[in-house]
Amino acid sequence: MFKALRRLFGLFALLAAIFGLLKTAFEWLDRNGDDDYEIFAEEEEHSL
Repeated sequence: MFKALRRLFGLFALLAAIFGLLKTAFEWLDRNGDDDYEIFAEEEEHSL
C-alpha cells in the first residue's frame, strides 16, 4: 500500500516538474515582448 502511494506521489511530482519546466520555457520564449503575430494587436490600436 505504501509503495503504491510513494509511486503515485512520485508520478505527481514528476508531472509537476514537467509542467513547471514547460511554463518556464514558454515564459522565456515570451520575454522578448515584440510578437508580430499577436492576434489582437491591430484591434487594440484601433480602439484607442
